[in-house]
Formats: sequence, C-alpha cells, structure tokens
Amino acid sequence: MTLTRKTLFLLTAAFGIHSFQTASADAVVKAEKLHASANRSYKVAGKRYTPINQIAAFTQTGNASWYGGRFHGRKTSGGERYDMNAFTAAHKTLPIPSYVRVTNTRNGKSVVVRINDRGPFHSNRIIDVSKAAAQQLGFVSQGTAHVKIEQIVPGKSAPVAENKDIFIDLKSFGTEREAQAYLNHAVQNLTSSTSNPNLSVEKRHYEYVVKMGPFSSQERAAEAEAQARGMIQTALTAG
Repeated sequence: MTLTRKTLFLLTAAFGIHSFQTASADAVVKAEKLHASANRSYKVAGKRYTPINQIAAFTQTGNASWYGGRFHGRKTSGGERYDMNAFTAAHKTLPIPSYVRVTNTRNGKSVVVRINDRGPFHSNRIIDVSKAAAQQLGFVSQGTAHVKIEQIVPGKSAPVAENKDIFIDLKSFGTEREAQAYLNHAVQNLTSSTSNPNLSVEKRHYEYVVKMGPFSSQERAAEAEAQARGMIQTALTAG
C-alpha cells in the first residue's frame, strides 16, 4: 500500500510518532527566551548548583551518558516532555534552553543538541544526551563516552569538531602504575614501526586511560588504532 504525504502526516499526528529524523541529525539553533525557574539556583543531594544566566562562550570536557525509554515522556526541568528521539540534553548549569555541540573525542563524531533539562548528578559525568544524540555520537552500546561540549551562541557560526581532538583510547586501568607499565610496553613495540606514536596516560575520575593522538583525521586515527592494537597484541602474546 502506498501512503501519501498527507496520510503519513495524519498518522503521525494521531499516534504521536516522533521517530522521524532529519538527515542533518542536529538540533536547529535559534534564539530563545531563557526559562525563569529552570535557571534558578537549586540543590540536589546536599550540593548547590548555580546555572549560568547568559549564553556565551563555554567549553568543557568530560564523560557523557545518555537516557532513554525510562524517562521518555516525563517532564524536563524546562517543563517540556522529554523525547528520547529528539536531539536534546541535560546539563547541571548551562542555560535552559540553549544549544551546544557535543563531540565524541574518541571517534570525532559530533552533534548539536538543545539543553532543556538538568543533570546528570554523577560526579564523573558532565552531560546526559538523548538516545538519538548518543546514537549519532556512537556510544549507545557503551553507555558513556568522553566528549567535548561547546556552547553555541545563536547568530554566530556553530563550532565544528576539531580534528586535533581525535584521540584513541587503547586501554583503561584501575591504577596509574598498571597504565604506565602498559604505556611503556606499547611505546617499545610501536616506535620501531613507521608510525610515530604519541601516547599518554589520562586520569578520568576512577580510572587511568592510555590514549594515543591527536590525529588530523578520523581516517588516520582508525588506521593508527588498527595498527597499534595489532602490534601490541602480537607483542603481548609473544611475551
């Protein structure tokens, strides 16, 4: 059966279907009046948060998580209904509503989301994105990802993902000693190759991550990751 555009529109209106996404996979940035109550100082679990009451340059890096069906349809801090299929996010202090570009620093994927909720209230996370945004960023199955967020000021060009921020996470450890030992082993087995590895250990709250980069492009990062993992695994097996 062939459905006309009018029939599809009527079905969407009747059944509340909101899963159709645009090809751009970005929230449309526009100037909006800030929500009065959602931007007031508030307290959660004994800690007070003071939201930013103006939209200006803002950059932050840290872990992102996502929330889906359990919260779908519930009211957000801005009074809207949460739609896990829309490109939105929750942040503890950014203005509501406002827009940010979120970039997954591991794979270089990015998406523009609209901040319309508060959270996440976990010490090791800086932003909660919708399920649709997490899919765009490529971390739905992992649950969390290391990201960079940049505030977008309406009327100005939106920041784009910078290639220099593309890193590869090789492995994470519970202690810095284990991470450093792995890094030393990796360096010994990679320096003889044609690549020029730049490895480092980064502390991310409760873990130590051995990462490699930055890379100038996603293609170069993927190539280096495959080469590095293969050589390190061969060396570990032989040892």
